Amino acid sequence: MLNSDGEVLVSGSFEINRERQEVTLRPFQDTSLLDKATGPLILELDDGRMLELESKYLRFRLYEPDGERHSIYRLRYVQREEAHGLPISR
Repeated sequence: MLNSDGEVLVSGSFEINRERQEVTLRPFQDTSLLDKATGPLILELDDGRMLELESKYLRFRLYEPDGERHSIYRLRYVQREEAHGLPISR
């Protein structure tokens, strides 16, 4: 995930729920960079497409079976379009 200046804030696996216009992000490493971000966020997909997200999010902190605490973030799309203006695949 990038900020509006193109800086990487966090990386990890994610799921897109197109029906609810939501992204669920499971970062490889939870850093405070996402907490400090302002303005729109950009999610870069594996195929190079980019999706603009709202900067507000819900954070869930879960304990995994290994005893480690992990964060999961839920963010909403700004629009049903990619940041570059092309429709996302359905």
